[in-house]
Amino acid sequence: MRLEPFDTQRHMVFSRRATVFGGGASLLFLGLGARLYQLQINEHDNYQALAEDNRFNQKIIMPLRGEIFDRFGKAVATSRQNFQVLMVPEDAGDVERVLREVADVLELDQKELARIRKDAARQRSFTPVSIADNISWDQFARLNFLAPRLPGLRSEVAATRDYPLGPSGAFVVGYVGAPNERDLDQAESEETRLLLRQPGFRIGRAGIERRFDEKLRGEAGSVTVQINAHGRVIEEYPNLADQPVQGQPIGLTIDAELQEQVSKILAATNDDANRNTDHHEMSASAVVMDVHSGDILVYASVPAFDPNEFNIGIKQSRWKELNESELKPMLNKPIGGAYPPGSTFKLITAIAAQEEGIEPSHKVTCRGSLWYGGVEFNCWKKEGHGRLDMRGAIKQSCDVYFWDLAQRIDIDKLAEVARRFGLGNIHDIGLGGQVAGTIPSREWKKKYYRSNPAQQTWFPGETLSVAIGQGAPTTTPLQLAVMTSRLATGREVHPRLVRYLDGQSQPIPDFAPLPMDLQELEVVRSGMDAVVNEWGTAARSRLEKPEWRMAGKTGTSQVRSLQYDPVTGRRLKNYELPWKERDHALFVSYAPYENPRYAVAVVVEHGSSGSGTAGPKARDIMRAVLTKDPAKIATYAPKPGDFKTVLDKRQKREG
Repeated sequence: MRLEPFDTQRHMVFSRRATVFGGGASLLFLGLGARLYQLQINEHDNYQALAEDNRFNQKIIMPLRGEIFDRFGKAVATSRQNFQVLMVPEDAGDVERVLREVADVLELDQKELARIRKDAARQRSFTPVSIADNISWDQFARLNFLAPRLPGLRSEVAATRDYPLGPSGAFVVGYVGAPNERDLDQAESEETRLLLRQPGFRIGRAGIERRFDEKLRGEAGSVTVQINAHGRVIEEYPNLADQPVQGQPIGLTIDAELQEQVSKILAATNDDANRNTDHHEMSASAVVMDVHSGDILVYASVPAFDPNEFNIGIKQSRWKELNESELKPMLNKPIGGAYPPGSTFKLITAIAAQEEGIEPSHKVTCRGSLWYGGVEFNCWKKEGHGRLDMRGAIKQSCDVYFWDLAQRIDIDKLAEVARRFGLGNIHDIGLGGQVAGTIPSREWKKKYYRSNPAQQTWFPGETLSVAIGQGAPTTTPLQLAVMTSRLATGREVHPRLVRYLDGQSQPIPDFAPLPMDLQELEVVRSGMDAVVNEWGTAARSRLEKPEWRMAGKTGTSQVRSLQYDPVTGRRLKNYELPWKERDHALFVSYAPYENPRYAVAVVVEHGSSGSGTAGPKARDIMRAVLTKDPAKIATYAPKPGDFKTVLDKRQKREG
């Protein structure tokens, strides 16, 4: 068939277009083929890994917190079963209905409900939200019974912190609590932040729990889970899990058994301290030290809070009650309570006087008062003590004698000796909240009154008050225990509370001798012996066994100026005053006298009398310590695996 010129031209145009389109299509298919080859062959491994990441993820497995144990291996902070309730908002549907029914069972208040709503709002709807931890078995069973009609609710058994000593160990061990926004902001990595967000996770809030929180936390594990495109977990693969590592065990120097005994001794009331008051317990503290090692065997403060309450989640009403109590159950008194040392400071004054060249044979006649600068200073014994030397003045705690010494001693010398014996110093034992107290000196007064130059001059009359432990000086019970340990040994004893850390026992240091004449120290020791054993101010605190012979010193520190009856002008006795206006009672001691091993310091807030209140308590404490004699019992040295899986051990025992 013969084509016409017009048809020929049209055919040529079509052929050119077909060629162009065909060539373009070929190039396109070649490009697609090359790209498919690159994706499927050259970069297969890379994209396969990315695809697996889209399909699989890692779920955090929380580690068990490390155990804390006493010197003999008794747990003072451990793990126990925790019945907890979680809710998945996406599965719950009507979240408010579920919360109403759960609130009835768990008695949740509006503050707790607001916290749950806030947690649910800031997380993905398929992420579990913690409703409550540490619920009772009865509550756990009731919620499981209601579970079929409460979608999204999950009751689980996990692990939580447990404090077997309860209040008696509160200020040593501390407690844990849920992380807050500040903790999340301060997290060093996203992995740590993710761990902190896990329902039921706790961090240290006080005591040893806080100081060594990172060591106690352990290392989180993980399990591989299959997820969908929205990030929801479809399936878990336990065989693809990295097991968590439990936190480090930490061993303390305390004796848990003695800790509980001493707490009971301190809490017991007596007529001298509690007469005409409504209090049914004391506000007191005590520290017991091994003077050879510096080990703190007892660190007690009463009344105290129960750390288990904080782990469970303390009620607002209970928190308010603890903080408003005049007995101060939230105050860590052994290191956070600063008290005038009273007559216990006379031991420091006696040493300073000897170093200033005053002989122990120096005698003073006490007639009940001393006039100085036109002011009459009254001794605690209004009829006077008669003629005394230094040993006798310590035995009778004569104010007039030490006022006489104060006129011969420079205040800076007193301050230097006090600090040498541990007063006014921070002693790092691993606990926060420690106060230094006050040891006055000329430099201290300049700083204290830096905004008022007229008050910066140190006046000699002020030294009289300092010499008997009144006025500006304040000390803590721990400092008093350190002072007594150094008096007993003549060495620079340092206290310690942790004896096992980082998988090994901590070495006992070799304490250096104090820079002083031991003969001068012996005068003070002899005077302390006379206080207890020669009818001194603490005669009622004498121990019955000769081999337990205890040396000590009473102290009574005024809280405010003397009070007098407005009608008769008679000086009011302590028990006639409101409780908070009564004198503090103190006692320091060590035993055995000939071969010192233990030092005890006791402070009873508003206890009225060192001889009548603090002394007998120190006697009972020392008796308990000497009866057990913990220094002669081998301390516990953990073996690998001892604290590996606490809950597994319990389940094996029970099963």
